[in-house]
Amino acid sequence: MLDRAELAARLVEADDDGRARLLREHAALADSALARSLRDICHEVWSTEPARAVATARALESLARANRDAETAAHAAWAAGVAAIVEGRLERAIARLDDAAARFSASGLAHAAASTQVSRLYALALLGRYDEAIEAGLGAREVFLARADELAAGKVEQNIGNLYGRRGRYREAERFQLAARERFLAAGDELQLAKVDNSLGLLHALQHDFRSAERLYESALRHAETAGLTVTQAEIEASVGNLALFQGRYDRALDFLERSRRRYAALGMAHQSAVAELELADAYLELNLAPEAVSTYERAAPVFAASGMRAEHARALANWGRALIALGRAEEAHRQLASARSLYAAEGNRVGEASVGLTEAQLLHAEGDHVGAGRAAAGAEPPLAEAGAWGLLLLARWLRGEAAR
Repeated sequence: MLDRAELAARLVEADDDGRARLLREHAALADSALARSLRDICHEVWSTEPARAVATARALESLARANRDAETAAHAAWAAGVAAIVEGRLERAIARLDDAAARFSASGLAHAAASTQVSRLYALALLGRYDEAIEAGLGAREVFLARADELAAGKVEQNIGNLYGRRGRYREAERFQLAARERFLAAGDELQLAKVDNSLGLLHALQHDFRSAERLYESALRHAETAGLTVTQAEIEASVGNLALFQGRYDRALDFLERSRRRYAALGMAHQSAVAELELADAYLELNLAPEAVSTYERAAPVFAASGMRAEHARALANWGRALIALGRAEEAHRQLASARSLYAAEGNRVGEASVGLTEAQLLHAEGDHVGAGRAAAGAEPPLAEAGAWGLLLLARWLRGEAAR
């Protein structure tokens, strides 16, 4: 006789017909406890074996048809939300996670309802719905802290930190990330330590503290390799590649960015593969390979638009504009930059807007509109100074002086 853990593992590996047969043969085990076992598998593997997470969601869907109790249906909706994130179907992910939270709440399972918000925050962040995500995250954190679930509270804090980071609010981002890191250290959780060190490294790199960023990325990679976290390794490799790009270490940058792209492609994660393409395009741009950069942005940008990934779409358009400037295609560049600025404004990302404004200032300067260039550069300075984005701030100040000269 199988136990629930063995049955759950077999359900994940089976096809639809095989799952139906297993559930008929072991009907006594087809209950909410089995649903919890499958849900745990889904959450354990989605950072290492995303295809297996999708298969687990399908197994839970089969179980929910065989056993129509409310808790099983809630777990199935939760796993379906995670699977939708893996597949880049973000609006569907949020709908399924909302459904799961409502079902858990109706069953009196407040902790489970709050736990769905950790996955939901990630999807909301990619869609640029930041205020909604932060409000939901802070509410979930209160539930976790009331139940002394420090690890879950840390996951929420890490995601909130990522939200602030995507909007260029680096100090607030670091405050939440450091709080999360303390909780993960206390729990000894290698997976979460890998993720939070990667996030902190990115924040430090954006503020041009490259030595600290490099130490954090090295720590993140050690944790990810120890825990066998394939998806997280790909994320960190992209971060290391970007840092090398900032430092002018171009061979290292291309090596790590290509590693990341290959890893995502092997995992079948289309939206993350597009992010890796975006990183490579930025590297081509830094190497003055503008034609290669443009063709790569042309492939990646529609994926972000279709997925609703507004921040990535804005970044692709902004850097596409820079590549077009390098090719002397000024009119097209103006259009892409205007679109990027609008997307960043919709995100509430003042640093993103300012960086696009700075590129527009450079283009105006090249076109001989020195008054317009000076005005655009001056407008970019306050948000960059507030965020501590010193490299861009110095460029804005230099360009304003050059325009005045």
